[in-house]
Amino acid sequence: MKTVAVRIDYDPDTKTYGATSDELPDVYAVSDDRDDVLARFVRAAHLHLEALRERGEQPRPLANAEFVTVAIEVDAA
Repeated sequence: MKTVAVRIDYDPDTKTYGATSDELPDVYAVSDDRDDVLARFVRAAHLHLEALRERGEQPRPLANAEFVTVAIEVDAA
């Protein structure tokens, strides 16, 4: 079993959630419910990885990706 970080964004204009992962760039999900978008993402990831296995392929790797945390000072306007 592999653990991946999933990013969940909410769009207040469309009232929908989107789920993506930098570790699986070809997989995404959209829903109007936060729990459902995560469940849809997991299902999409399973289907994607299963299709890759059937074709003898591996997930697309991140090209030399590096993630860092930085502090940003924001001036009050």
